[in-house]
Amino acid sequence: MRSRAIGAAALQAPARLVRAIAAAAGLVPALVALSLAQGASADGCETADATGVLFHGCRGTATARMLLLPDSLPLPPLAPRAVLVSGGYTGTDTRDDGAPAPVGLTVLDGTAVGQTLARMDGILILGPGDAAPRLVHRARAALDGRRYDLRDVDERRAFLAAARAGGVSVLQSHLLVVDGRVDTRPVDGAPVATRRVFFTKGAGFGVWESARPLTLDAAARALARDVAPDMALNLDMGSYDVCLRGAAAGPEPCGFNQAGWQQRQTTLLLLQPR
Repeated sequence: MRSRAIGAAALQAPARLVRAIAAAAGLVPALVALSLAQGASADGCETADATGVLFHGCRGTATARMLLLPDSLPLPPLAPRAVLVSGGYTGTDTRDDGAPAPVGLTVLDGTAVGQTLARMDGILILGPGDAAPRLVHRARAALDGRRYDLRDVDERRAFLAAARAGGVSVLQSHLLVVDGRVDTRPVDGAPVATRRVFFTKGAGFGVWESARPLTLDAAARALARDVAPDMALNLDMGSYDVCLRGAAAGPEPCGFNQAGWQQRQTTLLLLQPR
């Protein structure tokens, strides 16, 4: 199933061991269950089994990386349980080399690809290295111990300089959840579509997908109900819907993956267990 959670199996072996020890000691099953739940959620990574989660990882046990097409071709192999999905939006403009241009502020491993701030409030920061991904508001984008208001030209330049020095990747899109609260509102006549969202929660991060076509506001509220994230960022879908899942026999499709997508898409997110 497309919504099958990733990472739940990691808890099964410890759970069996604890239950066996409890049985030998004559402990009450309810107390055992409580201790398991506390252990699973102590680091903020308890959303692995939530409805709609395509991928879930915890700090130190999974990584998130941005790829840029066509620069990142050939694509790296997908390890089992890894997920490759569309990132930010792709515009109608092209870059100097004729390749499609991403919409909004975009940085790949420290190199600025798009320096124009779009009218979207969300910023995803990846890196350096295996650092946990961070979702921030464009008016308070924290990087390397400093907070930047990216709406200010000088502060945006300073942010890009810090991104270059740190070798981080950056993409921009709409925030759906900010500090644990839904940040959208209903709009009459809003289009419906299957939605895919990158989220962070405590020490965990992942990708969630709606079970059916929804407005952006309805998707934000469904995500809040299913996952209760701290922050959440909308990912590109529609004709730019790319989703591949790593498997032993090779990548398996989990999205539309329209023919020729490698020539049309710009940013991708690669999430994989360590």
